[in-house]
Amino acid sequence: MSRIRLALSCAAFSFVLAACGGGDAPAATADPAAAGTPSSAAPAADAGLDQAVAAAVRAAKGEQVAASYGSTPDPVVETQRVSDDGQWVFGGAYFPLPASAEDTSPVTSLFIARKAGSGWEVVLEDSEQFHQVAQNAPDKVVSTAERALFAQHAQSVRKRMDATRLAAPQDVGLSMPFERNGAVWGTAGVHGDSGSSRPYNAIDFWGGDGRVRASRDGIAYKFCTNSRWPYIKVVHDNGWTTGYYHTRNQASIANGQRVREGEFIGMIGVELPCGGRASGDHVHWTLWRGGTSGGGEAVHGKLIGGWTWYEGSQPYAGYAERNGTRVYAGYRGLVNYGHDGGTPPPTDPCTGAGCDKYTGSFSAAGQMKVHPAEGWFWHGGGTLKAWLKGPAGTDFDLILGRYNSGTGQWDKAAASEGQGSDESLSYDAPSGYYRWRINAYAGTGAYTLWTQR
Repeated sequence: MSRIRLALSCAAFSFVLAACGGGDAPAATADPAAAGTPSSAAPAADAGLDQAVAAAVRAAKGEQVAASYGSTPDPVVETQRVSDDGQWVFGGAYFPLPASAEDTSPVTSLFIARKAGSGWEVVLEDSEQFHQVAQNAPDKVVSTAERALFAQHAQSVRKRMDATRLAAPQDVGLSMPFERNGAVWGTAGVHGDSGSSRPYNAIDFWGGDGRVRASRDGIAYKFCTNSRWPYIKVVHDNGWTTGYYHTRNQASIANGQRVREGEFIGMIGVELPCGGRASGDHVHWTLWRGGTSGGGEAVHGKLIGGWTWYEGSQPYAGYAERNGTRVYAGYRGLVNYGHDGGTPPPTDPCTGAGCDKYTGSFSAAGQMKVHPAEGWFWHGGGTLKAWLKGPAGTDFDLILGRYNSGTGQWDKAAASEGQGSDESLSYDAPSGYYRWRINAYAGTGAYTLWTQR
């Protein structure tokens, strides 16, 4: 096998809910239209905004870029969404890779900008303020799903940092980026952002069926979007972010779109949307931690896809180990056992006090069911959780509705609307009347809903 070279390094989401209480039932009304989906319209350029974002990412990541690239090119700002009043902007920025940067990953960052007088205040995804600012951004700029993800991501980062010095292997709750229990893949070894740079936070995967898939539920973002096949990273609910470089023939994934674990991203390739060099079809998979530093996280000692990874004495070496079996760099033998390492999920995700279980079925796509049977419940405040399981090959969605006495309608408080049959939600709910709604987007059959409060 020719040696695989190059670039990468940029980089769901699960809600959960609960049930019942007393009080008088609200009047039954029609459901309001879905809200909170960000606009994908291309916004107008703003030189002042670009300068402010460029200055922020240069200050935060300039040293990392210089060490990784050997130079510091000007960052490129890609605005994705703008509020109707022009006061809020969401987007991404990246440092283009010079052609001489071999075995180097693109450095990227999401940003939220807010108008401040004649200038702009900019927060980056690696900062503690990012998720806090996201909570105040309008729906057109940051969706409900994104706000929930960013908050859960930040909470997971804090918990992990509090317990950080975990003994290896550390289970990061991530799959390898290919089909679970599917084709056998190979690895070109463990390495860093620029091949030899530290930490060794990247793994090259090749072979298998060539189909690259998301390592966990999350929300996907694109960088270097002027290219035919952009660079994709996914922000996960558990405090990690993963990146997928060199992919081609990508799925139609929009910026800010939720993806499920195992969802197809693209085919392995040698694409260089952000620049650099590469040879031999593969995916350059990268691991980042959240938090103030937002730096790469060494994969050494991490349990990923059911295998514990170990770096070697030099880049593009090392091995993965599972139950005494080792797969070294340059060889095939990797089967992805999923983010839980092959442990089957529990039959019931919740049992005991506070848990309720509902069943139902759909005979046609487009149908809707509401639980509990009386159509509503009173909740005095606190976390609501829910899990939905439907037949394989269907697409059922889970929505938590909150009654709006002012409009007489059920507003969408939270939703899990992935492209599959299983959904989960977690929502920190204020007091009010609520109901669970299940939509059959595609397919038919029986389902089970568990709720917890």
